[in-house]
Amino acid sequence: MKVVVALAALLIALPANAAARFAVVVGNNIGATGRAKLWFAERDAERFARALRELGDFSDDRISIVRGGHATEVKAAIEKVEARIVKARDGGERSLLVVYFSGHAGSNGLELGDERIGYEELRKLVSSSAADAKIAIVDACEAGALTQVKGMLPAPALDFALPEDQVRGTAFLASTAVGEAAQESAAIGGSFFTHNLEVALRGAGDADGDGQVTLAEAFRYTASRTVANTASTESGPQHPTYEFRMSGRGDIILADLRRADASIRLPADERSTYILRGPRDLLAEVPGPISPLKLALPSGHYVIERRSDQGRATAELNLNHGDAIDLPPLRPTRYDIARAKGGPAPALGFGGGGVFSLPLSGAGIAPMIRAGARREFGAYTARLHFDAGRRDVPISGGRYGISRVGGGLGLVTPLAYGKVMLEAGAEAGYGYSWQDLPGNKHAGAGDVSLSGLALVSMRVGPTRLGLDFSAGAQRLKVDGAMVVKPAFSAGLVFLFGVGE
Repeated sequence: MKVVVALAALLIALPANAAARFAVVVGNNIGATGRAKLWFAERDAERFARALRELGDFSDDRISIVRGGHATEVKAAIEKVEARIVKARDGGERSLLVVYFSGHAGSNGLELGDERIGYEELRKLVSSSAADAKIAIVDACEAGALTQVKGMLPAPALDFALPEDQVRGTAFLASTAVGEAAQESAAIGGSFFTHNLEVALRGAGDADGDGQVTLAEAFRYTASRTVANTASTESGPQHPTYEFRMSGRGDIILADLRRADASIRLPADERSTYILRGPRDLLAEVPGPISPLKLALPSGHYVIERRSDQGRATAELNLNHGDAIDLPPLRPTRYDIARAKGGPAPALGFGGGGVFSLPLSGAGIAPMIRAGARREFGAYTARLHFDAGRRDVPISGGRYGISRVGGGLGLVTPLAYGKVMLEAGAEAGYGYSWQDLPGNKHAGAGDVSLSGLALVSMRVGPTRLGLDFSAGAQRLKVDGAMVVKPAFSAGLVFLFGVGE
């Protein structure tokens, strides 16, 4: 069960003369005996710590990271940080404590192997700190026990009043309500909650566009996206919850986007989703914004993908230190352009029939059946097909049968779009032909082939109807000698499958 006590990114904007910020970041993939090992808890912790360094004014020496440790190590890390907080307070500095945990949890608390830190114990450890402001976020199964919120909630909203200057008190945030499971995703390489929290801090949560992400903005974004991401999963929707006990004056700032190493500005584009993959496993999935949106990112190489009903488009770029750029034009793949005009789905099966050439002397053309599958990879589609056919050939004094089975693997790409689409490419194949001769005699030979392909298709109701052509050469052994024969096939096929 996934826990991220993401006592996280609540980076409170304290006055410049009192900005002592401390964090304890914990990640543990191992829970109690019998629990499945988590895939991404420790990675979540690393990503969260990185976001704190980049955007939260946390220096390296004030972030304590515990990976795969025991409960005693976590408590020791908190105690060590607390000693520094007391020293800062005695020196006249105000301070912030952030505690983050990613791992397993149950109704009795956080699990670190077979050791536990109970929710009440965690509350006391955080609440009793000498820091002026304390933040705790729990992304875990049963994490609602920390905030004491039970049951399913609709799309979460913050209804507390935000304090102003000189913020004091404690905020507890959890990724789930009591009785809910916290969920990881292989597609995003982490937990839904922590992924969305990091994306919020990087600018997606900046609802008012002022370049700062507040507690209210971050939680609204994280909660709504987590509910949306998990609504169709097997475990069902996951509802983040909170308990907020703070007083004072001033907004709680979680991230200052001006601190970013670099930034990209996404255009207003409501009917799309952007996926950015960058250095050190950074991944951000961001719904197309209503208005232009700035994302704070580390410098490095990025692959950016836009997904919408019209298909996919991509771009690659190098983001250098200090860059603040608009998203460059993205390039639709040829299949995405074709799909926007009624082209094929990314994955299809196909089947049909037609004729093909038989390589043995005097065999000519035979009827065939054809079946196969195809899968899009960027601008090209790989296709695998199998054929089978037979015909009887008249000879002096009777007839003999000739049969052939074979298959081919090829690549095609679209050349023309519209209601009718033309694809072309090439394939390599292998087949085996045999003769059933009078007197119960048999003879056969295998062949290899290389052919050019062409497919003309159009949508017909829920499927596509296509004319499939190939022409090339077959090489085989006949009477002990290698020969090359022409190869030809033509068929009528129906394409069906995902997305049609």
